[in-house]
Amino acid sequence: MAEMTGLHVVIVPAWWPSPEQPINGVFCTDYARAFLSAGAKVGVVFPDLVSVRYLGRGTSIPWTPRVFHEEMDGVPVIRIRGLHTALRMPWAQMHRFRRWLRRGLALYANRHGRPDVLHAMCAIPSAWACTSLADPLARRVVVTEHAGRFDRLIRRPCNGPYVRAGVDNAAAVVAVSESLVRKMRSGGVQREIDLIPNAVSDSFVASAAPTVRKDDSGRPVYRGIFVGRLTENKGIRELIDAALTLLDETRFSVQWHVVGDGPLGGEIERRYEAAGAGDHLVMHGFREKEDVALLLRESHFLVLPSYVENCPLALSEALCVGRPVVATEGSGCEAMVEQGDGCLVPIGNAERLAEAIRTLLLDYERWDGAAISERARRRFSGSVVSTAYAEVFRRVLGR
Repeated sequence: MAEMTGLHVVIVPAWWPSPEQPINGVFCTDYARAFLSAGAKVGVVFPDLVSVRYLGRGTSIPWTPRVFHEEMDGVPVIRIRGLHTALRMPWAQMHRFRRWLRRGLALYANRHGRPDVLHAMCAIPSAWACTSLADPLARRVVVTEHAGRFDRLIRRPCNGPYVRAGVDNAAAVVAVSESLVRKMRSGGVQREIDLIPNAVSDSFVASAAPTVRKDDSGRPVYRGIFVGRLTENKGIRELIDAALTLLDETRFSVQWHVVGDGPLGGEIERRYEAAGAGDHLVMHGFREKEDVALLLRESHFLVLPSYVENCPLALSEALCVGRPVVATEGSGCEAMVEQGDGCLVPIGNAERLAEAIRTLLLDYERWDGAAISERARRRFSGSVVSTAYAEVFRRVLGR
C-alpha cells in the first residue's frame, strides 16, 4: 500500500508559480506531485495576492479577487487572484490572505470534499491563516517552514506575533534543514520540530556525465552550471571572479551555463564580454524544471556559492542527477554535501572558490556519479520525503 493511501491533504502555499513570478514556490509543486504519487488525494488552495508593483508588466491582474480553477498533473488548484497592497502593514496582508483562503477552502470542499489535513508552507502568511480559521481544520495544520531568515523574522515586531502564532498553533511543525532548525530554536521555538528536506522531482535521476570534449589547444572542456536567482547573496560576484580567473588555466577549460534570472544577469554578461570570453558563457534565463534536469544531465558539475540557504533544490537536484558540487561552508549547504559529493569553500571567497573548482576538475574521474545519486535519492527523493510526511500526517490525525 502506498504510504499516503487514504489521506486527503490540501497544500496552502505562501508562494506558488504565477504569471508574474513563474519560479516562485516551484518547490511546492514537487510536494504535491510526491504526495499524489504516494497515494494521497491532494489539492492546492492558493490566495494569490499580486503586488501592485507588477501593474503594467504585461500580465492580467484582476482589481478584485477572482477564482481560477486550475489543474497540475492531476492535482486540482484553486487560485484566488487579485491586486494587493499591504501599505507596509503586515496585518493587512495576513487578514486578506486568510479571507481569500477561507473562500478558497469552501469552494474546494464543495468540489472535492473536505481534506483531512492542511499543509501550510511557511508560518506566515500560510500557517497563521490556516490555524486561525473558525473551522475544525484549524486544529489539523502541519506547517513546513522554509524561511531563510526565520530567526530575524520572528523577532520583528510587525511580523513576529503572526510567525509565533502560526508555529505555536500548528498541530505539527517541520523544518527543511538542520540550519533552519537552529534558526527556529534561536528565535525561541521550543516545541518539537520534525526535520524533512524538500522533495526532489523524479525528473532528476542518475545519468552518466557527458563526454568531455577537447578544445583547439587540446584542453578538456567541462560544463559548469549555476541554477538560481542571479543576486548578490547567491554568491554571483564571487562565481564570476572565480570563473574569469580560471580562463587562464592551461589544463582545462570551463563553459559556464547560468540558469535563472535576477538583477546581476547583465553584470555577468558584461564582465564576460569585457574579458573577451563570451563564447565561454551561456545564459539560459528562467527554465522549466524538465529543462533544468536536462541541463544538469548535460553538465559536469554545479556551483552554488550562496551566503545563506536552507535546503536549496539546485543542490539536491544536481546530487540526485549524480553531479559533484561546489558549495559554501556555513551557508546551510554544508549539511547537504556529504563526503564524496563535492567541495565546500568559505562564503564570499572567490580565490578559494576557483581553487575548489580546479581541484574538482583536475581529478574529475574520482567522482562516482552513481554513488552521489544514490546517497542523494536516499535523502531527497519524493518517495522518501512523502513517507516521512505520512508519519507526521497520521500522527496529527491519530491514525
